[in-house]
Amino acid sequence: MDSNHQSNYKLSKTEKKFLRKQIKAKHTLLRHEGIETVSYATQSLVVANGGLGNGVSRNQLLPVLEKCGLVDALLMPPNKPYSFARYKTTEESKRAYVTLNGKEVVDDLGQKIILYLNFVEKVQWKELRPQALPPGLMVVEEIISSEEEKMLLESVDWTEDTDNQNSQKSLKHRIVKHFGYEFHYENNNVDKDKPLSGGLPDICDSFLEKWLREAEKNLEVGIH
Repeated sequence: MDSNHQSNYKLSKTEKKFLRKQIKAKHTLLRHEGIETVSYATQSLVVANGGLGNGVSRNQLLPVLEKCGLVDALLMPPNKPYSFARYKTTEESKRAYVTLNGKEVVDDLGQKIILYLNFVEKVQWKELRPQALPPGLMVVEEIISSEEEKMLLESVDWTEDTDNQNSQKSLKHRIVKHFGYEFHYENNNVDKDKPLSGGLPDICDSFLEKWLREAEKNLEVGIH
């Protein structure tokens, strides 16, 4: 709201409630996380309630943010109830601030979550960079070809399981099929005592054998 008109404008009950919630979110971020918000527009926003810690995924949040402009980066710290979004321009971040503040989003469990946005100046975007790999772990880029990727996708049977060998669920925006263990969205975990009996698609065995051969070759090269 324009400061020139703010003194002549009387806030409604709903607007007053929203303003209190937004201020509370700012104070909570500063007190518990040391995140300081600013009163002027920047390219970066902190999105309170829009974090992995309270059940909001990247797939849920990013499309909402992208309605207001090009999101240059989205940082979602593990187990935190907030995230950081950086837009390509300040105009786009201002649009998000106005449009999305107080917006209600619904997660896959049907729970309603209200977003509160504030501008921030300093964000540790370096956290977006890949961290050093643990000893013994190796990343092999492009290990799956386009043809193999298509074969993998075609191997998944999306017809409803009648014997519950592999759990399949229809969520709000997508259908998911679980292999090995059923993922429980209410607590973001699996029950290790209840493995699914279906196993992985048969085609995965041939890929696993191929990867093991590649690993053995890389190991031999490393030894010599």
